[in-house]
Amino acid sequence: MSDQLPSQSSLSKILPSFAVIASLGVTVAAQLPASAATLTPVNVELSLLVDVSPSIDRNEYALQMGGYRDAFIKLSPLFGSGDFGSVAINLIQWAGPNRQEQSIPWTLLNNQASALQFADAIGALVRPANSFSTAPGSAIQFATPLFSSNDYEGQRWVIDVSGDGTASSGVSTSLARDNALAAGVSAINGLPILPLTFRSNLDTWYKNNVQGGVGSFTIAAKGFEDVGRALEQKLRWELTLPSTDVPSTDVPSTDVPSTDVPSTDVPSTDVPEPTTILGILLAGSGFACLKRRTKRNALQ
Repeated sequence: MSDQLPSQSSLSKILPSFAVIASLGVTVAAQLPASAATLTPVNVELSLLVDVSPSIDRNEYALQMGGYRDAFIKLSPLFGSGDFGSVAINLIQWAGPNRQEQSIPWTLLNNQASALQFADAIGALVRPANSFSTAPGSAIQFATPLFSSNDYEGQRWVIDVSGDGTASSGVSTSLARDNALAAGVSAINGLPILPLTFRSNLDTWYKNNVQGGVGSFTIAAKGFEDVGRALEQKLRWELTLPSTDVPSTDVPSTDVPSTDVPSTDVPSTDVPEPTTILGILLAGSGFACLKRRTKRNALQ
């Protein structure tokens, strides 16, 4: 009968398959994307990755988050009927290898009121517990699968990473970047926060290790007081320009978006196991393909 329970021999064939999937680092019970009929179309899905590692003190954290809040307040008229159109955004605070938190879940910004509400949510954030290290690669790895499991269908997937230092632990930053691009992320842009008291090559490190994808770019903030200005300019480029466009030539040459995907990185003290890398690729690219395939089928 059709309602009979599986035989032991059938179970013996099924269970090893789940064991193989689990060994690759894929969570079988992970949240699956909504059906194509229920996905909300947006111009861009943007994930904001904000550094909260211990190198950022209490005053600098307040300046940083105040800059994020101010940028969305200033740009709020551009959402919805403005140049940005509808955008889905989340915000992740990150520090060490196992310290990532989606502090603001995916949120639809489709008018000025929703953008102002998002700004208020940033202003109300509480700094999460952190660890004594900086792992931007682990933050990128954490953010990547969240594009495939949300309720939005964006024309582009963009990750925006800000921070005040190079990687000191966690997944290799350049490897995490390359895996994210392979999983369907369109571009990863950098917002390094440069110190005011001495010369730093942090912006160069971000270009070589964080930045990647077609039309990607890096904009540096000159101290934490400058985060709002840098993020405002960054959002204008990310949310209005097609991925093949390049900002105007009045931008300093060090900040012009590049179509290159650099592969250099500083040595990492915690390189992921091959099964973890394969699991990331399978989970990210598999969910991305499923999401896009169901969308196409619904339109046919």
